[in-house]
Amino acid sequence: MVKWIKPKPPYVKLNTDGSLGPNGAGAGGIIRNNNGIVLATFATPIYCRSAIQAEINALILGLQVCSNLGFNFIWIEVDAALLIQIISNAIPGNPENYYRIRKLKLSLTKFHYHISHIFREANSCADWLAKYGCDSTSYEDLNINNLHPLLLGMILLDNSGLPYIRYG
Repeated sequence: MVKWIKPKPPYVKLNTDGSLGPNGAGAGGIIRNNNGIVLATFATPIYCRSAIQAEINALILGLQVCSNLGFNFIWIEVDAALLIQIISNAIPGNPENYYRIRKLKLSLTKFHYHISHIFREANSCADWLAKYGCDSTSYEDLNINNLHPLLLGMILLDNSGLPYIRYG
């Protein structure tokens, strides 16, 4: 079983995800405070040729939102372990992604951050937003006071502390 955990102050938590499907690609993310209150969400279609490119693009966009909102302490969670390995220099990134990775690492220097892996099941809000981005026509900052009922339900489940069941 896995679950989403609230960040400790002064950190906010940024969960991002990239999605690559038959109809295109999307990126999404959600930023929440130590009480689990949603501070921002985003979803957008993106151009990419691989799942890792989608993940990189999603994190870059999430960091831009954090910067625009003035957040300096960020706990980043992604469900792509490969992305964490690239950021920590544990493995070299694909040369095709060189400039994206460079932009991502430069963006990270602006923050006090911690990055960790979260299983997809517990990253359901960001996963939903990334898939929503696949079906969107342009970048969207979703109105946090009028969120889609499915997304709102996932947020409430996360905040309740109930675990998600992970198979395999």
